Amino acid sequence: MSDKLPYYPDDETQPLPIGKWLDDLTWSPSQCYCHIQHKGIDYVLYLHWRWTDPWQAYVIKNADSLSSLNNGQAVWSFDIFEIQHIEFRDVELKQAKETIIRLFHEYDGNFIQLRLLHRHR
Repeated sequence: MSDKLPYYPDDETQPLPIGKWLDDLTWSPSQCYCHIQHKGIDYVLYLHWRWTDPWQAYVIKNADSLSSLNNGQAVWSFDIFEIQHIEFRDVELKQAKETIIRLFHEYDGNFIQLRLLHRHR
């Protein structure tokens, strides 16, 4: 473990740094956020864990800060790990982060399509 405190914005309206994870693992729920830009659109990759496994994974479109996650412009995906039948235990955070990034790029950020693919299986 690093002795450095994780980055946390002073102002929740301040955009999160692009491509860096913000880990809030001090209590349940544990939450991790990563701001990315894709085709000119801001997204936040969001991992959530609450006392019991598994991690949940969401992509929030039109979001770049903590406060923008719940504004009228933000569009949330369904739990991507649940849709994909993927489970990560609390200690598998690194793998969960790698997987949500891989799935984001695999589906080109289009998780409406991901949802429709799930329905037709």
